[in-house]
Amino acid sequence: QNPPGLTSTILAAVCSQARRLRSLLRRCWLGARLLLAALRLPEAACEAAATLGTERLDDSLQRTLGRAAEEEEDAPKSEELVLAIDVGATRTKLLLCAMTVGGRGPGRVRRLPPVPTARLWQNPALESEDKFDPEGAPARVRDYLLTCGVVSSRLGRLVFAVPGTVDLATEDRSDYTVVKNTPSMSPRFRGFDFKLAFREVCPRAKVSAVPDGLAAALGVACENRQLRSALVLILGTAPAVATLFRDPSGKGRFVEVAIWQSWVWFTKIRLDDPHGYCGGLRVTKEGLRVKPKDSHKIPHHQARIRFALDVLTWERLHGACAELPPHTQPSLSAEAAAKVWAARLQRAVDALAERFHSVYGPPEEVHVLGGNATAARGLVTAAKYVVPESRNPNPRSRPRGAGMGGTSAESEEELWQRVPVRVAQDDATQQQVALRGLLYSSHFKLKQVSAPGQDPLARGWTRGGEIYMYVPKDGRSEKEVSADFVADMASPVEPQQPRCAIAAARRRTAGSSGDGSAST
Repeated sequence: QNPPGLTSTILAAVCSQARRLRSLLRRCWLGARLLLAALRLPEAACEAAATLGTERLDDSLQRTLGRAAEEEEDAPKSEELVLAIDVGATRTKLLLCAMTVGGRGPGRVRRLPPVPTARLWQNPALESEDKFDPEGAPARVRDYLLTCGVVSSRLGRLVFAVPGTVDLATEDRSDYTVVKNTPSMSPRFRGFDFKLAFREVCPRAKVSAVPDGLAAALGVACENRQLRSALVLILGTAPAVATLFRDPSGKGRFVEVAIWQSWVWFTKIRLDDPHGYCGGLRVTKEGLRVKPKDSHKIPHHQARIRFALDVLTWERLHGACAELPPHTQPSLSAEAAAKVWAARLQRAVDALAERFHSVYGPPEEVHVLGGNATAARGLVTAAKYVVPESRNPNPRSRPRGAGMGGTSAESEEELWQRVPVRVAQDDATQQQVALRGLLYSSHFKLKQVSAPGQDPLARGWTRGGEIYMYVPKDGRSEKEVSADFVADMASPVEPQQPRCAIAAARRRTAGSSGDGSAST
């Protein structure tokens, strides 16, 4: 077994030698070109240059080449290299786009191989148990890009998806770059400024960061230009909710996206299975507190969405969670686990669609993304809920489970809404949605941000909501931007290899999805 840090040390040494070799080859090529230029000089100019001293000749050459480089840098460019980086708890995904300036024509897209997050964002040489090292990540990202044939100094824009929230209390409101919290990762990310950290390795790049939920919502907007409103549920390490709402006038003047983590933290759903949940919230005199992971209620009749559909639940249903005791893990077959998971997801989309309706009106579609979403493909095809305005005000006459994603016989007094649910086809497809959203955001400028509601947990990611309003650049409508950008993204994508046996089992149990219809 290799000693800790040996692999990173070897990789750093190899990258250093590669940079030296690249520099030597560059100098040899420059010397050959200078020799050709000297052979083409007029005789009089050659005699004058031959009489110059070495220092003066070096100075003249440096000033001439430097001025030429500045003129080339200042010249208008037809293309801009944009790199989207989606930082996940397990993997970091990257997508490179040679985008035409202004987005007036299609660009060239290249998806870089995903890399384990630990390789880029951790330092195994650290003595503490927490190996995350955000400050050292820029150099590791630069070296990884070099192995892919990408020079980081040539990037014109760098867009990150943060697995959490960004700090809204910053001086520069045009682009947010400071991390507020990353609950699924390390506390060392708090206060990390992507712009400052990547200034040295990407000196020309304009840097921005958005919450990963917003990136997913923008990706749905990019891929579905006809959608006026949509609910987006991401089933990752922890479930997350985002919303999409377009300019109702149809003129494409703005796109409004929002994250609503309070919806998954405080919305309860009924559990029809005996497997309960682990974790949870505890109400104390000081306020709400999160229980330890091994705290559990098994069986139980209800659970908050946050703990009913998290990665611990998915793993323990398969008996594959190393963080929980064996007696909490039913070790179901892949087919049985998929049915339990789909039943919980059905309750969740029913309850969340009703929440969406209370804010924006009925959603046109519900999109389910994330690494744990594909198990429900074909099993969850539509969300169904009672229209809030028609709900029976008499609680005694309300059916059991109403308001908790429950279903019941429809009554004449209540109007029911059905909304189609779209589940990602496979893991590779759903990964691309957030990356497309990051590239899509580069065509917009952030006009307004609001964060209504309180943060009961005081942890930075469970506020009432964070609403971002984006407007297209250059005075164009959002429809024009979207049409250009979909053409940019038309490049085929190679399939992903499964991450683990559980992921492979998920794919085997996934079927084909049916289409629902929105009706009242």
